[in-house]
Amino acid sequence: MKEYTLAPVSARESMHLLGGVIQTRERLLDLLGRMDEETMHHQVHDFPTIAAYALHLSQIEWWWNQMVLRDSGITDEDRERFHFKEKQEISCPDSVEKSFLLARLGESRIQTREFYYALSDQEFRRADLTVAGGQGEEVYSPEWVLYHLLYHESYHLGQMYMLQTWINGQREKWDHFNSPYLSL
Repeated sequence: MKEYTLAPVSARESMHLLGGVIQTRERLLDLLGRMDEETMHHQVHDFPTIAAYALHLSQIEWWWNQMVLRDSGITDEDRERFHFKEKQEISCPDSVEKSFLLARLGESRIQTREFYYALSDQEFRRADLTVAGGQGEEVYSPEWVLYHLLYHESYHLGQMYMLQTWINGQREKWDHFNSPYLSL
């Protein structure tokens, strides 16, 4: 029997949700690990490349860490290291190597894990975080930020898998079309 859980249940709620984020990242790293750089940068129509999605995920996680969780802001060094652009767009220079993308994904994830390891359940649920330099019109709980990162990465991971399927020239296997219920 196959059992599906997020992670070993922890006494702290933040660790439980963080387990889901970690499992999603492991799936992303598995996908990227099996892919060569040419495939990562292969353009399909006008969709972002798989490399662009990977860079975007590291940028967004870094942004939430620096602008909301830590309230320290994005430095010029961060902008250069993560290829931030003024206008948010999902792109990646063709010269960027797989090792660079894996390093940025790892760097942003270390920041996330360090922040959440230090939280109590009460701090995890308290909505008192604002965007650095913002007007404070919106406040976030660390719980919401972690859920948002999980949702965001899962969403783009699905797009990356679809792109890989298109690049490989394969068709999706839609076994559910063979369901006897479709003939009712």
